[in-house]
Amino acid sequence: MLTITNLTAGYGKLHILHDISMHVPRGQFTGIIGPNGSGKSTLIKTIFGLTTLISGQIRLGERDISQAATEQLGQHGLAYVPQTRNVFTPLSVLENMQLALRHQSAAQAKQRLAAAYDLFPILQERQHQRAGQMSGGERQMLAIAMAWLSHPQLMLLDEPSAGLSPLFVNEVFRKLRQLCEHGLTLIVVEQNARSLLRACDYAYVLREGQISLHNTATALLQDEATVKTYLSM
Repeated sequence: MLTITNLTAGYGKLHILHDISMHVPRGQFTGIIGPNGSGKSTLIKTIFGLTTLISGQIRLGERDISQAATEQLGQHGLAYVPQTRNVFTPLSVLENMQLALRHQSAAQAKQRLAAAYDLFPILQERQHQRAGQMSGGERQMLAIAMAWLSHPQLMLLDEPSAGLSPLFVNEVFRKLRQLCEHGLTLIVVEQNARSLLRACDYAYVLREGQISLHNTATALLQDEATVKTYLSM
């Protein structure tokens, strides 16, 4: 699905990531974890064309997307959910979702909206409520649903549990696991490493812009010494 080879990237002349290589198979839920400032968010922003790619290559399937413009990546099957400002707060839930469906035919949009309501029942209940009046967890569900509505092959999420109550943290990861089981490939950056490791299949640990470790989520959770050394948890 996604292959990154010898990636160095950052912001202008400031290099944040150094010689990153990783592979994400189709249908895998991949976590990106590590201390603050390790380059986690920069990595997924680079995949989505939001930073300066200094060297290396990013491939989505057989397509080289290293130099693709951000606005083109949605057409290639990528969706990105940023940590903040990921919904239009003055608009209703339904209006937000209709915006996400605007490039689909009326019949396709109707079918996709019904499927989204099946996956996210709370959004159907709140469809006429302004997004800005929802709780942080509900807004996060709306942001994830909006990204899913575009039929992505690969969804990138930046800190989806940030600022949420423990109840909604569990619900967000449960919903992401469910989307993965429906065939979606996920790459999720998260500071709440333990919660992410309980939900994902495989994880990469970043430290100072480099991959320090990668393994199955189960193996990383069971290695307490590694958890404390690399994640300070």
